[in-house]
Amino acid sequence: MVLSYAMPIIIAGVVGGFGYFLLRGPQEKVSSLPSVELSSDPTSPEVTAIKPASVNSLLLGTTAKPKAKPKAPTPEAPITLTPAQVAQMEIAALSQASGPLYDARSANMAIQFEKLPLDTATVVDAGAILRAYLQTKDYRERVAFVYDPEKCEPLMKQHYEQRGEKDPLCGQVLGAGYMTAGGSKVLCLAVECATRPDSGMRANFHFTKTGKLMLDWESWAAWCEMSWADLKKERPQRSVLMRAVISESDYYNYEFSEKWRWLAVKLRSADGLQNVTGYVPRDSAAGIAMANLIGVILPHNLPPEAPLPPMREVGAKSLVTVRLAYPPNAQSDHCVKISELMADRWLLFPGEEK
Repeated sequence: MVLSYAMPIIIAGVVGGFGYFLLRGPQEKVSSLPSVELSSDPTSPEVTAIKPASVNSLLLGTTAKPKAKPKAPTPEAPITLTPAQVAQMEIAALSQASGPLYDARSANMAIQFEKLPLDTATVVDAGAILRAYLQTKDYRERVAFVYDPEKCEPLMKQHYEQRGEKDPLCGQVLGAGYMTAGGSKVLCLAVECATRPDSGMRANFHFTKTGKLMLDWESWAAWCEMSWADLKKERPQRSVLMRAVISESDYYNYEFSEKWRWLAVKLRSADGLQNVTGYVPRDSAAGIAMANLIGVILPHNLPPEAPLPPMREVGAKSLVTVRLAYPPNAQSDHCVKISELMADRWLLFPGEEK
């Protein structure tokens, strides 16, 4: 009896269920659990889940790789030179000097350089003289160590008392050699110096007739006819003797804006506190010589025997003695004409100051 009542219900349930599956249509598959990959280290218990590809990558038919985090650029180590390396560069520059003058005068002569060991008796004596000089109280005591004291004493008074300049603080001797020009022979020391921006200093010694060593004070102090501050303040139109460290410049302005005509040269004071931009005609012997000293190549038609300094490396700095003059009604205290290149060093041999 019960079975007769239940049979229609069972049949209805089966038919209804079959109809439901026919009417609902195909369904999405349930996503499976992400797969895993084992660590490449067999001893590691860790596993790493592989992330499913993004929707955009699936639409494009490719699997997008995660972008790598950009790495910060590795900072370059600063290029520093030891005092010994500075001294070697100084001695190498001296050994390449080709002549004191760069104009058409008949006084041009080649300069010879002979490197000396630091334990040479003359080098040791010169180092002792320099130390004794630096231990003096004032310029009046220093005159006794100076070559041509009659000329230098008034210059020293002006330098130390009126301008308030001080001698450079120097350490050990790092290089030495003889510099010869004609009948003039000078002992040159490359000395460690903490108060010079390039960490180097040259001390030149003349020989008296009795063989005594005397310091060339003008090149030692980088003496200038005017202080750099006064030069910029007064803007003299007459040529003024200045000793400077030169390097390449790309500043063309005011009266010297024509780059095709002028070569721009940065002129820096010995202590590095003052600077101006000097300009010299590109097609002049002085301009070509200064270009060589700062590593700038200028085409020229000068004969091979012209007394030009050797070409230095790009970005080179060189010591020079020059004459500077401002143009009439100068528009800037920073732009000055280089009227003469006297020497590619601070030491002047007899006849070079004329």
